[in-house]
Amino acid sequence: MSNNLVIRPEAIGDAISEQLELYQKSVETKVDKCAAKAAKELVRITKDTASFNAKHHGRHFVNCIASKKEKSRIGVSTYTWYVKAPCHRLTHLLVNGHPMPNGEHYDGDPFLKDACDKILPEFEENVKKAVKDGN
Repeated sequence: MSNNLVIRPEAIGDAISEQLELYQKSVETKVDKCAAKAAKELVRITKDTASFNAKHHGRHFVNCIASKKEKSRIGVSTYTWYVKAPCHRLTHLLVNGHPMPNGEHYDGDPFLKDACDKILPEFEENVKKAVKDGN
């Protein structure tokens, strides 16, 4: 809206509504870009730091790590980190630990939590910036 624009009192509600809609679309676009970047970075970090047994699974587990974009009912995108089949069941065991065939216990590797702890503060900061800047 231009600073020189004159708005009649009876049209002020429509003008405010129009500006809020433009602001909302701008923020949604910026937040979506932040989320896409964070999801891509989460996949990269988890692929780099995930533990795997070269003897049994090779790098196959690491190659199954991915993310996907989904649309929700309200039009906002959701990004999901996941592990493709057939390795998806292995993730729980790698993160939480499990008994080994030789009687020992694998304690688990918090690679996913560590990656999230690294990504989330930057993502939150970028979202705050997007909301503050608006247009």
